[in-house]
Amino acid sequence: MNNHIEITQPDDWHVHFREGDMLEMVTNFSSRINKRCVAMPNTQIPITDSNKASIYKEQIIKASKNDFEPLVPCYLKDNLDLDDFRIGLQKKIFFGSKLYPTNATTNSKHGVSDISKIFKYLEILEEENSPLLIHGEKVADNIDIFDREKFFIDDELNIIRSKFPLLKIVLEHVSTSYGVKYIKDNTNIAGTITPHHMLLTKKDVFFDQKINPHHFCMPVVKNETDLIELRKAACHDNSKFFLGTDSAPHHIDEKKPDMSSKPGIFSAPCSIELYAEIFDQENAINNLEIFSSINGARFYNLPINNSKIKLEKTEWIVPELSSYKDIKVKNFYSNKKINWKVVN
Repeated sequence: MNNHIEITQPDDWHVHFREGDMLEMVTNFSSRINKRCVAMPNTQIPITDSNKASIYKEQIIKASKNDFEPLVPCYLKDNLDLDDFRIGLQKKIFFGSKLYPTNATTNSKHGVSDISKIFKYLEILEEENSPLLIHGEKVADNIDIFDREKFFIDDELNIIRSKFPLLKIVLEHVSTSYGVKYIKDNTNIAGTITPHHMLLTKKDVFFDQKINPHHFCMPVVKNETDLIELRKAACHDNSKFFLGTDSAPHHIDEKKPDMSSKPGIFSAPCSIELYAEIFDQENAINNLEIFSSINGARFYNLPINNSKIKLEKTEWIVPELSSYKDIKVKNFYSNKKINWKVVN
């Protein structure tokens, strides 16, 4: 039995850094172990041009105390500047682009309501060999919240892939067995998997006409059958899946016990430790490195990190809150025991 492991330094391919003091706090946690993080562009004023992306990247770098690289996608909407978009991709100011369906999650009101309106940008992405990152949910009054991922795949992702067959796509925070199978069965597509989608089911969120706001996220967690397939995909059949925490903090005052709560789970203070716990439970701790540190870099054609981190099998309790200046965020897995800890 392994009581300690050494792995290549991980990357987190999906993080919400937010802005201001929250950005400084998140950067401190996300850069503690990761070499690179994809910084989601759904800020209050979305990152829709290369100047905004450059400024945002510098803010994150300034807040980091380590050798750390933020990667910022362009937030897709109907009326981007085509020249700026292409140049931003060519100069690596943008790390591809991010598709948010309108009103699917936090700060997505400026997102995409009709995918045909962004085909001109997808064509440029395909030409520049830049990735499309997708929040894969279709939002409509007649679509159940638990079925949004399937409807997006069937109604919209299939269209995107048929029109742009060479486009490299990442289905972010895959949450269903249907999504896992779709990724396995198709080319030029990969998926990120969060720790919370491998630890929670909807029973942990919805109960007695209320919700647990600290387990509430978008996409919502699903059934146990989905959780099992996500664990298999990450821990065992993981060549097309990689680490993306979707760590998404909100001030504790914005997390309410009903559907008015801001969706998002903050796992950055214990992210790699949670993954190690899950992989160990699945008798796959030796597969943690390829999921956390190899698959993502290979899919994105980026160098694998040179440095290493060490984890030790030792018990510790996740603190209830993360605090910084006037910010207070409840940590995912707060007050619970984890059996793995980063030791360097």
